Amino acid sequence: MPWALPEADDALLRLAKGYPYAAPAGSYLYRDGASALLAGPIDPALLAGRVPVVAYGSNRAPEQLHRKFGHLMGEASAIPVTRAWLAGHDVVYSGHMTRYGSISATLHEAPGTRVQVYVTWLTEAQLPRMHETEIGAGNYGYGRVTGISLEVESGPALSEAFCYLAVHGCLCDPQQAGAPLALSAIAAESRLHRAVDQEGALGVLHRAHHGGLALDAMILAHIKDTERRRRLVEALQATCVPWSVPRFELLLR
Repeated sequence: MPWALPEADDALLRLAKGYPYAAPAGSYLYRDGASALLAGPIDPALLAGRVPVVAYGSNRAPEQLHRKFGHLMGEASAIPVTRAWLAGHDVVYSGHMTRYGSISATLHEAPGTRVQVYVTWLTEAQLPRMHETEIGAGNYGYGRVTGISLEVESGPALSEAFCYLAVHGCLCDPQQAGAPLALSAIAAESRLHRAVDQEGALGVLHRAHHGGLALDAMILAHIKDTERRRRLVEALQATCVPWSVPRFELLLR
């Protein structure tokens, strides 16, 4: 089951506009709803037997992990999350709106760019829950990406990992035809694409599709009306930038 949304409008708007949420300034261990920074080199035993899944949007944030895994306690809830730098890619806005009103993120090829991401090290028991929250709505596909340069802080460098990609593509920058919009909340070096915050990305949708409503009213209307949100995602397909992540093999959708 998807995690529960708040009922109050002001809480819904904070959730929608707060994406991708705050992440610790370093690698950390999520457990029992709390996060503790991991100092020094990562103990290989902590990662042994776990699946490395690149987290570049909300899944890098403890509060989002708590929404998804808050029903677990003790060792079953433990998720090591290592901060890393991914070369040749950027984190950009996807071509859909989530059920909680945010424009979520996806990866996109960006030669010369180096972007900060995190790696969630999931157990085989935790992975189905992450699939449920990512793939269940039909907006993401799960797969393996190989031949990458992923430098993990205080941990092993990775040449391949798993990730979720937005199947609908990337939100197009209205100021640069054919280019995606990057997330300003995500650190990057030598960024090629224009970066805006979440409210700026929502504003792109607002101006293009819902000029008759105030921004907050538009967000709330799409959170509360699944069919309306579906029609918006369909309309976005006409201008979406097709996602491009070399050597990505789709495994599950």
